Amino acid sequence: MHPQMNQALGVARQQELLDAAARHRRGSLPFRRGRRASAPAIRWQGLTLRLATSADRSALERLAELEQAASPQEPILLGEVMQRTVAALSLSDGRVIADPFTPTAELVELMRLRARQITCS
Repeated sequence: MHPQMNQALGVARQQELLDAAARHRRGSLPFRRGRRASAPAIRWQGLTLRLATSADRSALERLAELEQAASPQEPILLGEVMQRTVAALSLSDGRVIADPFTPTAELVELMRLRARQITCS
């Protein structure tokens, strides 16, 4: 093979790997011929969105420590997966803290939608 062809193939493969890593970090799975893979249904089993109470203080402190940020202002909407708090959204200013080790991009969008529903009613 020609050196330029080897280099072009290497660059293309590197870009494929970078794109796959970016998709994985965002928590999205690739589409397969018009339908999603079955993993999201499993990932979203046990999904709960609810308002935080005083009993959630330790979970909020844990998220804030993971994010290295302050806890959001109350009232707070929590996103839980399998009874584990992985994201919190302030209904007063819209600030979000989330577990950086858990794919939460789609959950945060769902939380923003729910927050709009709550604040508009």
